[in-house]
Amino acid sequence: RPQDAECFGEFPPRKSMGLYTKYPVIIPSSTPSYDTHYRKEFLESLTLEDLYSGTECPTFVKEWLSDITDGTTRGYCVELVRYLSDATKENPKRGFGTGRTALWGLQRPPMLEGCRTLLRCGADSSFDDLSPVFLPFYVTNARSQVELSVDESNSELLDRLVKHDLDNHVFKVVVEGEATLEQRLAKEGDNFYNIVRIQSKNEEGYPMPGQFVSLYLPMGHIKSTMKNDEEFVKYFGQSGKWLKMAS
Repeated sequence: RPQDAECFGEFPPRKSMGLYTKYPVIIPSSTPSYDTHYRKEFLESLTLEDLYSGTECPTFVKEWLSDITDGTTRGYCVELVRYLSDATKENPKRGFGTGRTALWGLQRPPMLEGCRTLLRCGADSSFDDLSPVFLPFYVTNARSQVELSVDESNSELLDRLVKHDLDNHVFKVVVEGEATLEQRLAKEGDNFYNIVRIQSKNEEGYPMPGQFVSLYLPMGHIKSTMKNDEEFVKYFGQSGKWLKMAS
């Protein structure tokens, strides 16, 4: 119902989305953006000073970004943080339709006990490889809903994670070999909202942040069939489901 300023998306189950589509389809959205990538030169030009406009960037975000060695990857991660900061500055947003009352915006994954996103880092996964996928969780209130599974032989990555104090139990880190992981998934796989195997940087370049983030975080709207339903707005606008930047 575009006349009521409502947005919606078509989302296959996250764990099997790659079997059906490259990205979820969100309406309304820019069609060309689904097949658009950043120029390397632009990403390499971005610095930590470009993170927030008029907002103090948390130290833990700066420290993480400073540890990314590849300039293109670091610039893209700066863009991701900028996008998330802008998209959640007012979140949820209120629809401007007149027939019904709607709230919409980026959301956290399902807030069910034990339901997490698993990011698998293999023996050769680097800190740079992990960063773009991990940051949408790390810099937001979804940070407790992600689990890192790191191959026991990847001492370099584990050392980098320890440096960033990931033993503070904000999220879970599991050190395990591939066989152990597969055994665990056979028993607990249904508990994971998504299972992502971290890959090396895509040769075709980095996509638009909105499309990239939609691979890992949901978005959508909730509505009341009543117009100007202020009680609905007050109650659901305070829900912990809406994505917020961590401080």
